Amino acid sequence: MDQGLLNEEERYLSVHIADMQRLAQKSGVPRFSAFLNEREAIVAERAVRGSLCFYGGYEGAMRKVCGVLEGTYAQDLPPEDIFPVQAVTFSFRKSDRLTHRDFLGALLALGIDRKLLGDILVAEGYAVVFLLDTAGQLVLGVDKIGKTGVTAESGITKPLPEQKTQKIETTVSSLRLDCIVSAAANTSRERSAALIRSGMVNADFSPCTNVSAEVKENTVISIRGSGRFRLTGISGETRKGRIRITIEKYV
Repeated sequence: MDQGLLNEEERYLSVHIADMQRLAQKSGVPRFSAFLNEREAIVAERAVRGSLCFYGGYEGAMRKVCGVLEGTYAQDLPPEDIFPVQAVTFSFRKSDRLTHRDFLGALLALGIDRKLLGDILVAEGYAVVFLLDTAGQLVLGVDKIGKTGVTAESGITKPLPEQKTQKIETTVSSLRLDCIVSAAANTSRERSAALIRSGMVNADFSPCTNVSAEVKENTVISIRGSGRFRLTGISGETRKGRIRITIEKYV
């Protein structure tokens, strides 16, 4: 990846991953990062030659730990046996409507760095939080999220909650990025163009400041302040020549 396209934090991450690989191959001992988001995982993967392993505690995780296993004693071991990732299941009354934000805020308030926390999956009456082992004991001691009493157990003790999405079916004049952002965020073309130009929009986890960039099916769009969306369907045109699309918003 061109270093000129990276911000300061991403350049630091790129160097850190390269150092991890060098140390792992020299010592034969695997090395692991903190949790990375999707963009950071791309930066990490392109920072080195050779293969890296990513694991977030379950298949399909969005936030993952990067591991250098190649050339170490752990290169043939399954990720769940070697990565320093664990899960904590929180149970609470179904009448208490706790959200991802509630859990994240409560855990950060304990002084836990965001990089130690992976995905937080919330369902009716329970939630599963993935985290680095170093934060395990502290998180297991949590008995309240806000004012709501919770019970914490080590491991995944209930079915993993599925990622919830909200379907948006609409029409756009074109598949330009500013049109798709306007439809997803329910805002004007002018406002969506301003968001894109100011660097507040990512397409497939990379910044995109080109308002006229074409958005293809299954592209993931992240809009700061509005959330994450995926263009899941392009289904022809209306009589007036507008394009029918389906967008899923992650909620």
